[in-house]
Amino acid sequence: MEDADDPPLDKPGEAQDSASSESVGSATVEDEEEFGGPVFSPPLYRQRYQTVADLVKKYRPKRLVDFGCAEGKLIRFLKPEESLEQLTGIDLEGEVLDSIRGIIKPLLSDFVQPRPRPFTVSLYQGSIAECDDRFKGYDMVTCVEVIEHLDPPVLDAMPSNVFGHMKPSVVVVTTPNAEFNVLFPNFSGFRNADHRFEWTRQEFQTWAEGVAQRFSYDVTFHGIGTGPEGTEHLGCCTQMAIFERKQTPYDENSTVLWGTPYELIAEAVFSYRENTLSKEQQILQEVQYYIRQIMQRRVHGEEEEKDDDDDDVAAPEEVSIPLDILMKFQGLKRVCPDVQSLQSALVGSDRVRLSQDKTAVVCCMDRDDGDDDGEEDCCSVPSDSSDGMFDDAEDDYTHHNFYCRTDTGRSTLPLPCEEDWV
Repeated sequence: MEDADDPPLDKPGEAQDSASSESVGSATVEDEEEFGGPVFSPPLYRQRYQTVADLVKKYRPKRLVDFGCAEGKLIRFLKPEESLEQLTGIDLEGEVLDSIRGIIKPLLSDFVQPRPRPFTVSLYQGSIAECDDRFKGYDMVTCVEVIEHLDPPVLDAMPSNVFGHMKPSVVVVTTPNAEFNVLFPNFSGFRNADHRFEWTRQEFQTWAEGVAQRFSYDVTFHGIGTGPEGTEHLGCCTQMAIFERKQTPYDENSTVLWGTPYELIAEAVFSYRENTLSKEQQILQEVQYYIRQIMQRRVHGEEEEKDDDDDDVAAPEEVSIPLDILMKFQGLKRVCPDVQSLQSALVGSDRVRLSQDKTAVVCCMDRDDGDDDGEEDCCSVPSDSSDGMFDDAEDDYTHHNFYCRTDTGRSTLPLPCEEDWV
């Protein structure tokens, strides 16, 4: 799912040699902003990638195929998505794929913080118009800025493979909106020299609705890259169709075999640690972790503000942390969908105490300065007295009750301020 009209992430504006119309990665690279029109922030290509990443978060596919992956920019963008177990990039140009072997390999952080389930990234050389039995039943297929590079015979054959043979639950297709081109003052022709066509919104919708009706999909249309105020009638710079497969009585996989014509160019298998705790135990672990973080922050803040006179020793204070505040943390949200599920998991737990109305966790904050060695003294949420249930297994990969925390540090959400919940 490589975006042919985007500059490389590391070298914006660098051009590629032109080649086959189906090879998105080897087409001439142009950025819409080079035409002197609207300026997009973030850049349009990043908006496209972020939109796809948001859809992956929404649909949570385990297996995803990215057609036209080329330089692998979107592959790299999607690698952190934790729902994925198989991420496959397919492009017609084997040499381009061979040159990006390095980007699919695990990073050092992938070994320090292993994923909770198996994960493999693969690169295949093949045509979007040709069926390969290995990719039947994938959950999601993406074609970002690809179809406008296809010659008519390939474009005509593409739906039969993607929608008829592979039958993914979700297909995402983006393409330039030709109506938006009037906003580029130095523009003539197509946005990219390799484009075979550029469709208006009506032309794209006609094609997409025909495909959806033929292969039993629902389709919705969206825009990416909003233009300046007053140009809403032109639509967005990029148009996107999201296809969702209907469940039908005859929705069984075809017994027709097409073989495996695609060639595997490179593959990377990531290390992982299987999560063996129940969902309730995972939720409890996350709650304990974030309570300690919140209470430690509060204790340290009060230590900075208190007077130099340390003669008086403050008594322990009970603090209530609302459940909806805890649900703001990304790590907890990954294992717990809502406040009601959080409440159900904590009711009856001997590790965490709920308020009488069951809307908050009650903790005891100890201001005793006699022990400065550990953070456990700042609140009454124990983790070391859990009979081994939540023992740290960093040095024991075979630990039966291993739990790999889901918050891997990518969250930008800060710890809540006291005024938000007191």
